[in-house]
Amino acid sequence: MSYESKVFKELSLPNRNEVIQVLLMSLFKHNGFVKEFGSGNQDFVNELADVLSLSNQQRSFLMQTIVRKEGRIKTFPAWHRLLFRAADIAAKEKLLAHPKDTFKLTGRREWMLTEKGIDEALRLSKIPIKQKQELPVLTYEVQKIKEKLEKAKRIDNYNPVDTSKKSTIITRESLLRTRGFRQAIIQAYKFQCCLCGLKIASPNSLVWEVEAAHIVPNRFHGRDDIWNGIALCHLHHWSFDVGWFTLRQDFTIEVNERINTLPSDYGYMGSFDVLRQTIKPNLQIKLPENKSIIPHENSILWHRNNIFLH
Repeated sequence: MSYESKVFKELSLPNRNEVIQVLLMSLFKHNGFVKEFGSGNQDFVNELADVLSLSNQQRSFLMQTIVRKEGRIKTFPAWHRLLFRAADIAAKEKLLAHPKDTFKLTGRREWMLTEKGIDEALRLSKIPIKQKQELPVLTYEVQKIKEKLEKAKRIDNYNPVDTSKKSTIITRESLLRTRGFRQAIIQAYKFQCCLCGLKIASPNSLVWEVEAAHIVPNRFHGRDDIWNGIALCHLHHWSFDVGWFTLRQDFTIEVNERINTLPSDYGYMGSFDVLRQTIKPNLQIKLPENKSIIPHENSILWHRNNIFLH
């Protein structure tokens, strides 16, 4: 038995599979990624130890190893070594992306769930796999798509309609693209409706109320590009899709005149007139700070001509 295995056994530390399971579920709760453990991320390491109910001795016992090239003895907590070992195994099993890989993608050294990893975390958390599409949890594969959308060069003659987007077959790639689009949009707009500013998540913080709305809708083969999207709450997403309002080229609101002909008992929550009080003419929507990812004028023009005026 190796010195490391002997120490783990004498301390009665959890086995690696237990640590991997807790690591996956904790990453899931942290939206899919955390800073690598050796970069001042002691809070997360302590969080995992709490979940595993580790004693003070299990957390603090120090191991020693000889760094032969430097001729010195290195001291480190046995619990930390177990965590690193478990994370490395999880990465080899494609449950996690290693910090060296996320650094190449994002410039940040992070442990990140993969699609295989989030599926396992959902199973362990007893959350239906179908809910994955609604969650704000990043995976390495979704982050790749998100990075591509955010870094794409803005196109002057952009066509927001994808004429090849006619297949009704749902594939793994299309589901990933949808999640990448959603992540890019709601993060760009800081998880709030660009019209009313509503920002709220579910009690467990797993689901945000805000939605990534296509300006040219999916039913008209709108592209999953960041220039064809805005973040809207449920109500204003529906209102936009059916034409109660549109955007002008200066990103101000234009309201459908038919709003003035609504029956007197329409559009109210109690005594509050939802549509008229929240969809105000000439109000400018809240835009992302990065101007290269704001809605494209061609997307807005399409919505105006094909949804708003029909």
